[in-house]
Amino acid sequence: MLITTVAIVSVMTFIGSVAVIREREMLYSNTEKQGILLGETLAIPVIHDLIYERLGLIEEGGLLDNYVMEIYKRKYLDLLFISILDVNGRVVSHNDITEYGKIYSDELYLKGLNSKDTVVEYYKKDGYDALFFAVPLVISEKRWGTLIFSTSLKNVDNQLQKTVFFICVFTVFLIAGGFVTVMVLLRRFITPITELSKTMETADERGFDVKVNIKGNDELALLGQQFNSMIARIKEANNKLKEAHDSLVRTEKLASIGILASGVAHEINNPLGGLFNCIEMIKRNPKRIEVSLKYLDLTYEGLKKIENTVNKLLWMSKKTTHRPLNLDLHSAVNNILSFIDYRMRKNNVAFINRCPKDLNIFIDIHDLQQMLLNLFINSLQAMKKGGTIVFDAWTNDSSIYMEIKDTGEGIPEEHKKHIFDPFFTTKSAQEGTGLGLWLTYQIVSVYNGEINFNSEPNRGTVFVIRLPIQEQHNDNKEEKRTGEY
Repeated sequence: MLITTVAIVSVMTFIGSVAVIREREMLYSNTEKQGILLGETLAIPVIHDLIYERLGLIEEGGLLDNYVMEIYKRKYLDLLFISILDVNGRVVSHNDITEYGKIYSDELYLKGLNSKDTVVEYYKKDGYDALFFAVPLVISEKRWGTLIFSTSLKNVDNQLQKTVFFICVFTVFLIAGGFVTVMVLLRRFITPITELSKTMETADERGFDVKVNIKGNDELALLGQQFNSMIARIKEANNKLKEAHDSLVRTEKLASIGILASGVAHEINNPLGGLFNCIEMIKRNPKRIEVSLKYLDLTYEGLKKIENTVNKLLWMSKKTTHRPLNLDLHSAVNNILSFIDYRMRKNNVAFINRCPKDLNIFIDIHDLQQMLLNLFINSLQAMKKGGTIVFDAWTNDSSIYMEIKDTGEGIPEEHKKHIFDPFFTTKSAQEGTGLGLWLTYQIVSVYNGEINFNSEPNRGTVFVIRLPIQEQHNDNKEEKRTGEY
């Protein structure tokens, strides 16, 4: 609206100024030409009257006075005055009888008296422009006097004012028309584009459950259809990507379970050995109720251990929803260690948990388990000849930090830039899929955190995870978990 108004006002100001200037020049030029024509036309009879008076054929002044008054009374000529001067500059005839006999000495009159040609000059009269004419009364080089008159340009100025008023009114109508045009264009074109823009903005906040209302069959409607189609394709691609991501997560979990298979076998075989022994003892003494009950209790205890181990594996491999909880980090780390305890003893690896016992973290328990287990397994596999894994954690005002430090063989320099790439691995197919560190990186990213590492060959590796302290949005009483599963 502002641009349209300024454009119209600017264009009309320019056009109006040019039109007024041109109109003024034309009107002034026409008035000047008409004045010259009038003066030169009047000069002929005036000269004749002066000659007749000089010869005594007519009464002196009588005929000239009537002639001057008759011309002055014609209103359409807009005459301010008309007078006849003799060769000495004395007034011999004038429309105002009080001017008879005067000799004028101002510059305009003197210029007219001394000129052999018609003199035309502009001057101000009562606030308006006026034209001064001085026509020499000459026949054959003999000068009989000078015809002097003046015409007002007041009517010309009034006509110019009407022109300016017309241009202003026309400009107002143009602005009003421009306003109506802009409103129509706004409703027709701008509003649909604005609605499309708002819908595109809400696509980030509401996911992809947005749609543009399509009206008509024009280009804007086609744009809306293409946007809706694009949103549908993005939604479908996003769902496929999520499914692929979930599949990779499950694959990595199953791979982790495969790596832990030896530990699981040990956890199950020990109770199984005891179970077989209990059954054998019951068979030997079937009639001794006291002994049978004792061995049945031991059998039940062994079965519970096996059940607990199997439940851990099932819990680890199952697909879960994202549900952050307030966890005791120290206890959660100890429980995660139960998955790799046998593997650490077998590889002669010690684990030191330096995490403070009063440190809590608000995170999904499966995310924490998957993230730390990947790093612990990675450290285990880097210490084939034994070593130490140290877990430490601390907080500052806005973040919680977790450090996993090992004394393994380290990461070669050429591999450092690839360790978070999916499927990148230097291990055998039995040891991993190359998704562990990638998955850890993805989980950290979900919580808007960051993971960094430092590694030197044969001196070990240190991973540091920084997670922003999450707000807890629990309507009920705060729920605190120890990290057991």
